[in-house]
Amino acid sequence: MTYEAFSRKYRPKSFKEVIGQDFVVKTLKNAVKLGRISHAYIFSGSRGVGKTTIARILAKVLNCKNPVDYEPCNQCENCIEIDKGSFPDMYEIDAASNRGIDDIRTIRDNVNYQPIKGKYKAYIIDEAHMLTKEAFNALLKTLEEPPPRNIFILATTELYKIPDTIKSRCQVFLFKPPTKSQIKTYLLRILENENIPYEEEAVDLLAQELEGGMRDSASLLDQAVTYSEGKLTVKSVEELLGIVPLNYIKKALNYIKNQEIQPFIKLLDEVEDNGYDINIFWKELLSNLQKSLINIVMNQKDEHFSNQDLKTLIYIKNLFNKAYSEARTFVNPKDIYQIYILKLSYIDAIKSIQQLIEGNFEFGKTTPQQIQKESTQIKESTEQKTQSEENQNLQKIITQIIKNEKIIAPLLKEAEIKEEENSIFIKLKDKSQEEILSSHFDILKKYFPNKNINISAPQVKDKKKDKKRDEVVDKVLELFPGSKILTYKEKED
Repeated sequence: MTYEAFSRKYRPKSFKEVIGQDFVVKTLKNAVKLGRISHAYIFSGSRGVGKTTIARILAKVLNCKNPVDYEPCNQCENCIEIDKGSFPDMYEIDAASNRGIDDIRTIRDNVNYQPIKGKYKAYIIDEAHMLTKEAFNALLKTLEEPPPRNIFILATTELYKIPDTIKSRCQVFLFKPPTKSQIKTYLLRILENENIPYEEEAVDLLAQELEGGMRDSASLLDQAVTYSEGKLTVKSVEELLGIVPLNYIKKALNYIKNQEIQPFIKLLDEVEDNGYDINIFWKELLSNLQKSLINIVMNQKDEHFSNQDLKTLIYIKNLFNKAYSEARTFVNPKDIYQIYILKLSYIDAIKSIQQLIEGNFEFGKTTPQQIQKESTQIKESTEQKTQSEENQNLQKIITQIIKNEKIIAPLLKEAEIKEEENSIFIKLKDKSQEEILSSHFDILKKYFPNKNINISAPQVKDKKKDKKRDEVVDKVLELFPGSKILTYKEKED
């Protein structure tokens, strides 16, 4: 007897067997119940989530001779032929290999004929986004004026590639990827129906590692059972998936907690020497860091970290996420991970002074005085940078004024100009320049609309020379009343 793979054997044959697509199933069952069947549907979602499976079930319900509660009986001739793919009124087309206009024209000519055995003719077009532009245009006319008792179901993993003109004439259903608990339920159903002994932790590992749909999970389960000789064990699943043993992850978490750089780097070598994928190791480490974060936030006990570690742990998680993103596309990922482990040496920079004063922080030994000193240096550096940027901006504006405003350009070239907060101070050489520039105040305001502009010049002092005369001259004037001084030369010191 030919062996039937789990993915085929346990493919849902009715709506009630579908897992994880409750919205789609309920809507389609109600459509059958109320007689509101649309002429065209688009089923969109990732691979293996049940798009073509549900399309077949819908075709069975509409053509079943003995439906029960709007479900196919799976026993009549029509249901059996649809499951086998030999029903004359159901057409499954792979658009990846039949994507041209001629293939769609064949469908367009076929829709004009009545169903041969069933009530409806169903056209299931898989990977519909692969159709050419001309093929979509040929299909458009049929979707605009569909003949009765014809249903089109377009399945796609890339909805954005379907033209809007097609989407507007179809009911669109978005299929959700299954959750881990739904995958586990599906795998347990298969194991129990097949009477396969299993360890529940092994099922959890399979459900946790799978990122595809139900079909992928069934295929991987099939492979795992074969590998472990008819049973499912944790060891066999770890070996099959290349999962790094938990003791390596626990060591890494302790090294992170205690900021032990050298042992952490040596651990990477050990993981690689034992034949494990270092990227998988890092992914498992990220998963456990995430669990620790959630435990702390939810006030649950964590094996490695405490509430005081929360801020640092968030920083480390983001840091290690970047490492994983970079390393996956790098020739030697271990080099990337080693660099990011070394960055843990600078983790002290994110500690708060309050934590250090209270003595509740366990990473590193930086003192509050060092933190205060670093904060002051950063503040001074920032202020200097800001002042430099302001000076550059002011100089740029002045250069622009001199270039554009010829009438006041000579004055600004000789002026002393500076900026303080929201004010501009322009100091000229004399009062005449101040009067000229003040008369063109509107020009300056155009370039400094949000600033207070102050124009000034030095005050001119009245320098009357206080001439000093010799005492001898004064005496002569007293002796000769009515005399005058014709000329006078100051006595040189």
